[in-house]
Amino acid sequence: MTDSVTLEDVYKELKRLEEKMVTREDVEALVDSVEILGNPQTMKALHKSDQDIKAGRIKEVTSVEDMLDEL
Repeated sequence: MTDSVTLEDVYKELKRLEEKMVTREDVEALVDSVEILGNPQTMKALHKSDQDIKAGRIKEVTSVEDMLDEL
């Protein structure tokens, strides 16, 4: 006697596979992260930004005009 497979079985298996799949967006985000982490200048700028935030050297910008005024 052969085992039968229902549509529900197939659906459950497809959902299980889908949960383990890596999406194109996941891969693109990983590539972006590797590029950022691999760029010493970008990492230096991020580190400086973290220091500025911790030291309170920040200014709130609530509009495009505020941002343009800072330039």
